[in-house]
Amino acid sequence: MKLIKRTYILTAKWFLPLMIAGSIFCFYMIEYISYEEADEFLTYEMQRLVNYHEEFNDLPEFHQVTNIIPDLRLDKPMFKDTMILETGDNEMMPYRELHFSINHHGTYQTLVLRHLLLGRDDIAEGTILIIIGLMLLVGFSLFIIVNYMAGKIWNPFYKTLDKLVKFKISGPVPEFPATTIDEFKTLNTTLGTLLKKVSDDYRHNKEFSENTSHELQTHLAVIRASTEKLLNKPDEVPQIEELQKIYVASTKLSQVQKSFFLLSKINNREYSNPVEIDLRKLIVQALGFFEEAIAIRGIKVERRFEPCSLSMDTGLAEILVNNLIKNAVKHNIQNGDILITLSASALIIENSGLPFAGNAETLLERFAKGKNGNIGIGLAIVNQICELYSFRISYIVSEQARHQISISF
Repeated sequence: MKLIKRTYILTAKWFLPLMIAGSIFCFYMIEYISYEEADEFLTYEMQRLVNYHEEFNDLPEFHQVTNIIPDLRLDKPMFKDTMILETGDNEMMPYRELHFSINHHGTYQTLVLRHLLLGRDDIAEGTILIIIGLMLLVGFSLFIIVNYMAGKIWNPFYKTLDKLVKFKISGPVPEFPATTIDEFKTLNTTLGTLLKKVSDDYRHNKEFSENTSHELQTHLAVIRASTEKLLNKPDEVPQIEELQKIYVASTKLSQVQKSFFLLSKINNREYSNPVEIDLRKLIVQALGFFEEAIAIRGIKVERRFEPCSLSMDTGLAEILVNNLIKNAVKHNIQNGDILITLSASALIIENSGLPFAGNAETLLERFAKGKNGNIGIGLAIVNQICELYSFRISYIVSEQARHQISISF
């Protein structure tokens, strides 16, 4: 059932009882006004007669008094209802009478004035006609107003609904129409956030599946090929080189599995325990982890530290710093250098490395291709953590093969 039809039904359910109650009220109001006008007319007539009698000691000839009852004295005027047969249509008609006394030539006489009232059947007929007219007028007005309201006020809602119907999870998140109605604004904002979360989750899960398949197949192919070589030489002693390849491939599989699960947890917002962290201590700690590799490759490390405190999950902060330092060491050159600049608003890690042709921002993607093959997913994890905390990250490679990663907090 459409919204506008439901609106008509609910309006009718409330409208009809109100009209019935209104008709009853209207009936009694008309009857009350009829009595009020009759009493007022009779009172004015009585006052004119009393004034005329006091002035001329007689009744005016042009006035027809309904009845005069001699030798009857009333202390005060009295109203009375009566029914009189109308011979023209043989129907009893309601009348309002006013009885009052006048002292005429020393004796009291009671005069009776009479005025025709509206019959209850006439009042009921008039009430029905009024209510029917009102119902038609109000019903037609409501039809016009509701249709106008539906076309004017509910237009943003129907546009939003149309975009939701056409939305595909693999496509971009739709842009909802602007509106000045607060409820629709809240609806569009909530839907936009929800659809972005759903779309991101779908994309992350899709990437996770594709990346898992891609990376696992690569290492499984190495293991399979090395195993086949060993199986094809049953009479020879297993070669250490082939066994080493199997060991390395299986080790990488384990690392890849851990990285994928880490990415999945980050995407699903499972890290939600922020604390104040001194980033300088984490960088010094990470440099300690790679101290041996730095010494073997003859890399010179220069530090330029300022106080920097961030509200982050401890585990994610350590992963962020470790992956950045690891990347700067792993993809450096022999006797190269690393420059680490830390301020309250940014972390910049610059290192020597191999030339890179192309857009350096692609190195932040999963399994980006470098000169020597896959870069891996370390920087992809860093990029995901930055996205989680709304940090801005950029990767620049200069013509002198200087690699620079900048993170603005």
